Amino acid sequence: MAFTLLQSPWLFWLGLSLFAVAVWWAATVIIIFACGRRSWRRAVIVLSSLVSVAALAGMPAISHMTTPLGAALGFLAGIVAWGWFETSYYTGYVVGMEVPPCPPQCGGWRHFIHGVKANLYHELSIFVGFALVWWATPGPNQVALWTFTIHWWMHQSAKLNVFFGVRNLNEEYLPEHLRRMTQFFSKRPINWFFPFSVTISTAWAHWLFYRALQAPDRFTATAYGLASVLMALAILEHWWLILPQPVGVWAWGLLSRRAPEVKPTVDVIGGFLGSGKTTLLRHLLPQLGDKTVVLVNEFADVGLDGARLREGSTEDAPVVELAGGCLCCTLSRNVAATLLRIIREHAPERILIEPSGAAALSDLLGTLHQPGCRELLGPIRVVAVVDGKQWLLADRAVQMAIAAYVEAAATVVINKCDSLSQAELARLQQRLAGCNPAAKVIYTSFGRLDLRDLSDTQDDACLGETLAPRLAFRQISETFSAVFDAAGLQQVFEAMTAGDFGDISRAKGVFKTTGGWLRLEYAGQAMSLNPCAAASESSLVVIGREPSSNLLAAVRQTIIAPTAASAPAVVSPAEAHYLTTAS
Repeated sequence: MAFTLLQSPWLFWLGLSLFAVAVWWAATVIIIFACGRRSWRRAVIVLSSLVSVAALAGMPAISHMTTPLGAALGFLAGIVAWGWFETSYYTGYVVGMEVPPCPPQCGGWRHFIHGVKANLYHELSIFVGFALVWWATPGPNQVALWTFTIHWWMHQSAKLNVFFGVRNLNEEYLPEHLRRMTQFFSKRPINWFFPFSVTISTAWAHWLFYRALQAPDRFTATAYGLASVLMALAILEHWWLILPQPVGVWAWGLLSRRAPEVKPTVDVIGGFLGSGKTTLLRHLLPQLGDKTVVLVNEFADVGLDGARLREGSTEDAPVVELAGGCLCCTLSRNVAATLLRIIREHAPERILIEPSGAAALSDLLGTLHQPGCRELLGPIRVVAVVDGKQWLLADRAVQMAIAAYVEAAATVVINKCDSLSQAELARLQQRLAGCNPAAKVIYTSFGRLDLRDLSDTQDDACLGETLAPRLAFRQISETFSAVFDAAGLQQVFEAMTAGDFGDISRAKGVFKTTGGWLRLEYAGQAMSLNPCAAASESSLVVIGREPSSNLLAAVRQTIIAPTAASAPAVVSPAEAHYLTTAS
């Protein structure tokens, strides 16, 4: 039979590929399935250890079998040996050092070293495993060692690519006790390392394939053929990391994960930058019970909305904050892990998500529907918060982004109605009737809303016909340990409103002045600088398509004391205009 296959290349490669794919896929699914429940950990690692020891014990004999069967057995032995290191990692027995959660600003080599420490014992154990497999294969049949080495190379390559950033992170395959590793995942379409890793691997696969074609005998052809197919599968895995949609080829392995007994309803409180989402949530917080959790997302590295919400929150409605990117982009790696932790710790019946106003709704809903995330949740609904004047007057790209939210929403909240004329309200009503006539529409000002007014539909949100453009936003932010001149800040932010510092869609911040704390709010060409509660430090966040860093320099020029400790305790006449008078 082997001779026939060798003389018929198509049958030979078909049989070889089917065998390699079946073993590779089955081994991966079995490991994911077996490591999915914490209660199975001990039994899984014991069974895996016994099978791996048996494979290691059989390798010396297999290494002297120079037949197609010997090549196939070596391939199986190499996969079993590698499987122990995957199993010991996913069961949590051999992982790494305890590393505290990294702050949002942690990056570069510092973040990389944290990732190495968190996985150190696992990586060191692989060196030991390689030495054992090398020692156990003294004969001419080296397929077990090749199989182990290919897995090792592609394992390291995939981990580096996930660290540098890929589109599909597949964090849903991590068991609960390893969800902390998602802090070392980055989401972006592609990274600089990906082309190098795929090119090197493709060259290696091509060399193995060439050796298989030029093989002088059946054993050599089978050995190099299995290695080349395995290398091709590993390269395919890499390409899956950057495809527009995730490939759930191992989804069957997730069947061992227990779904939550109560799947919480998700309300996405969404809208464009400056529409008033955070203010609306502040009005909703006192109405929320102990079965509701609020998940707040900041586009910027400096988080202000979470702290502002906590000013009015209680233990009954905990606020969880994600800063440093929008949920659908750099923070997609955290969504499934965060939702799983929220469900495990709070068992909520309802989750309110406030995404960044810079988030594209299609990407956000796609993130919530990812495998490992969607099955945790009940109905996913959208509450569109709309700045009416912004929807009428903004440029076409912004209007389309707002329309995308409105079309998908079960509830549309037209906010800031106090600034709208009757004619503008009539235009909005006409536009709403064209976009989403079935939506429940609420007209309000200052985000005032009764929780009972939200739609109670059990249907998932669906995107409408409007394809929102992908607006390329950039954020600049800074924190300060200083005291500012209020009059100087007013002048700087008036210049910002006039367009002197580039195309800015949203700006917010808190500043300590000699007379107290001031809060900046800017959206839709409207700016306010009003007294607010004290914060731990002064900070500024600016989001726009072309914000100028000169704004930060101008703000720094209004500093009148380098640190809070040296700030005078008197109120200057220039600041009296911005501060309330104590009764």
